[in-house]
Amino acid sequence: MRLEDRVAIVTGGGGGLGQGISLCLAREGAHVVVADWQLEAAEGVADKVRRAGRKALAVPVDVRKDADCRNMVEATLAEMGRLDILVCNAGVDGLPRDDSKEPPLIENIREEDWNLVVDVNLKGVFLCNRAVVPYFKKQKSGRIVNISSVAGRQGVEFLAPYAATKAAVISLTQSVALQLAPYHVNVNAVCPGIIWTPMWERLASYASRAMPDFTGVPPEDVFKTIVQVMIPFKKPQTPEDIGNAVVFLASDEAAEITGQALNVCGGMKMN
Repeated sequence: MRLEDRVAIVTGGGGGLGQGISLCLAREGAHVVVADWQLEAAEGVADKVRRAGRKALAVPVDVRKDADCRNMVEATLAEMGRLDILVCNAGVDGLPRDDSKEPPLIENIREEDWNLVVDVNLKGVFLCNRAVVPYFKKQKSGRIVNISSVAGRQGVEFLAPYAATKAAVISLTQSVALQLAPYHVNVNAVCPGIIWTPMWERLASYASRAMPDFTGVPPEDVFKTIVQVMIPFKKPQTPEDIGNAVVFLASDEAAEITGQALNVCGGMKMN
């Protein structure tokens, strides 16, 4: 096992992508702290980690709040006795928080929706990274994997707030990697492609009611069409695909890799 007895925190661990990452880490021997604002969802994933034979802890966290992020780290150290890996996976899509039928143009984006996606997707990564830094510096080791997106590699017409924050996550990852390199801490990002998770289901539902090309099309068919058009491999990615990339970047095999953003997208973005 590549991560035998190492301890990992996964934020957004109660969701579809977070569950996939958590279980991949557990299968490689890591004990997992499942952190999520929905504690019941986190507990469900933690139970699956335990059934895989590893220790698990479910922790409630709102990544927008500094105190929550610090408490998450303290709870991990108190329960597990150490911390080796941080995976910043918590995120939101930036779509309207209602059943809006407005096209997703910049002039229709409400300030409160913009603020939410920035607070979760960017500020949340910053606060969680900051919370682990003192401990990683002291032990002179650690792995940080920030979940960005291929949307952070290029503009996305209908996801401007999301794409902007995911691009910023890549830049933040590189800056933190430079700062922590003297302490032998590796900091990287993973850029997922298109995955059928609750977030993408919501996006497809929005497209079917608000985007002219997809009006009235069932969400599942919207998703399939986007996959066929945008991904050279003509198939979506899975949470396990992303989890496998996280495992690699958290392992000793990636000891000489830092400040990188790894695309896991079936060729959707090649750079």
